[in-house]
Amino acid sequence: MAYYNEQASYFINLAVFRLYEEIGLFDSLKSVNYTVKNLKDTFGVSGRLDSEYYQEKYDRLFEKLSDNNCDKLSNLVTIKKSIEPGSESYQTKGTPFIRIQNLTKFGLTDTSIYLSENEFKDCIRPKKDTILLSKDGSVGTAYKVNKDEDIITSSAILHLDVKDKRVLPDYLTLVLNSVAVKMQAEKDAGGSIINHWKKSEIENVIIPIITKEKQEQISQLLIESENLRSESKSILEKAVKSVEMAIECGENKAVAYLNA
Repeated sequence: MAYYNEQASYFINLAVFRLYEEIGLFDSLKSVNYTVKNLKDTFGVSGRLDSEYYQEKYDRLFEKLSDNNCDKLSNLVTIKKSIEPGSESYQTKGTPFIRIQNLTKFGLTDTSIYLSENEFKDCIRPKKDTILLSKDGSVGTAYKVNKDEDIITSSAILHLDVKDKRVLPDYLTLVLNSVAVKMQAEKDAGGSIINHWKKSEIENVIIPIITKEKQEQISQLLIESENLRSESKSILEKAVKSVEMAIECGENKAVAYLNA
């Protein structure tokens, strides 16, 4: 099982490496303590005076991004917001309710909170290739759904559906999880800890668009990583079930189950 996890990490790290290589982020993006800019060139454009907004590392990031074909996120995807039903609607059965703590870049964790199937039947559900993106709490975490899911997400999680064929969903998810986007979120927060990322700011995130061939190569690495991660999870679940079976039904049945 450790082998599968190591291989999964290898493939995803290789995908990140390929991305940074393609968009030119290997040059130093270290922060500097001070920066001086002409007021006309800064406040007049952004309307902001916080010095963190103008640190040179952000200039270098956008300079590197500008070497690529780029577009705003809102031009590449449709962005939809879900609901915030309130704790009074929480149930122990029904449709799973996914919150920020259930969202990771590797998948969705189990929830103990459910919502009424009838009352919330018209709420949006993520479809295959929908990208879930957190905008509150642990902001900027993106996960691409691999199949239609009968779940409801909180309003802190946005639903992104690719509408522009120039980008592949797997590639876009990797970019959203990358330093190229994390630094844009950091800049929007004025260099402070980010607890909330405005939808209007997310819409304006700059996405580098590399060739389709390179995107496909990166996507294949991500798919391989996901397959290995799923296989590792399956092996773990089977091992746990076999132990339980050995206790309840005897060793012979457990061995037969493992060999099936």
